[in-house]
Amino acid sequence: MFIGRHIGAERVAVGEVVFTTAVVGYPQALTDPSYKGQILAFTMPLIGNYGVSEDQMESDGIKVEGVVVFEATEPSHYKSAMSLEEWLAASNVPGLARVDTRALAQLLREHGVMMGAMGPAKPHELAKALRRSPKYEEASYVDLVSVKEPVELGDGKLCIGLVDCGVKRSIVRELLKRGVRLRIVPCRRPELAYDCDGLFVSNGPGNPKLLTFLAEEIRQYVEYRKPLMGICLGHQVVAMAMGAEIYKLKFGHRASNKPVRDLAFTGKTYITTHNHGYAVDPRGTELKVWAIQPDDGTVEGLYHESLPILTTQWHPEASPGANDTKWVFDKFVKLVERHAGH
Repeated sequence: MFIGRHIGAERVAVGEVVFTTAVVGYPQALTDPSYKGQILAFTMPLIGNYGVSEDQMESDGIKVEGVVVFEATEPSHYKSAMSLEEWLAASNVPGLARVDTRALAQLLREHGVMMGAMGPAKPHELAKALRRSPKYEEASYVDLVSVKEPVELGDGKLCIGLVDCGVKRSIVRELLKRGVRLRIVPCRRPELAYDCDGLFVSNGPGNPKLLTFLAEEIRQYVEYRKPLMGICLGHQVVAMAMGAEIYKLKFGHRASNKPVRDLAFTGKTYITTHNHGYAVDPRGTELKVWAIQPDDGTVEGLYHESLPILTTQWHPEASPGANDTKWVFDKFVKLVERHAGH
């Protein structure tokens, strides 16, 4: 039990408690659909110091269930439209300040991520709310963050279908920058984009093992031998479609300074942004590992030697974080260009 100063919405929130060690980018993290169903704690002690502005959003609003910080600071930035506390209140999201978030992170590292409840209530009331709630891995969150109908963006000659499991705006921007036309389709209707020149499966929240329906669709799409790419949850779904196993990490990777070592294309080690609690074991499949996280050996990228398939577990679009690996988008678009019309 951690006691702090209640901020934001006056209500109780329940979710899987996770932490990020990123020192910047709290608006991007809080609006990242991949955090749906989770209570996010920041180990960076000062959160809120540059306020909130629309150009920092990764979706249409805050997606986390709750926020835990050491100190919610007042903003000092010319772009700021409101403070963190005001934003949380306006978004109906509860927060907790004056919590030793580094001690919380150490606890989660030792015991693993776990469900938690927070809000302006007595401990027994929070415990009751916690018992009533489903576990994080039991709930399907992608349906809450995916588009309901197809959306067309851009006017390029090449069409890339984007299966929206909770896509970040920065991923959409990076693809559009490369002159393609995007057709964004619901996660449960990937076939609406099969006639495009390539398919992209996005990031998103929740347990990938609940997305067997999508993995089966992707398995059928692979038979078309068209270019296919997945990021984060998309990486896991593509891997499942090819027969890989998925397992849950003890406390996940959530930061904007994680190393990734390229074993296949450049031989370099890059600094990258991560947000994942599950990982892929591709042994026994035709997929080849092209990137790993050198700290613990987690598979961070896959490719196929004879099929145009490429995946990354990390976020090459960054936002926030280092821009070291935005070339991955170039690589995929060139893959689509080469196969267009075949």
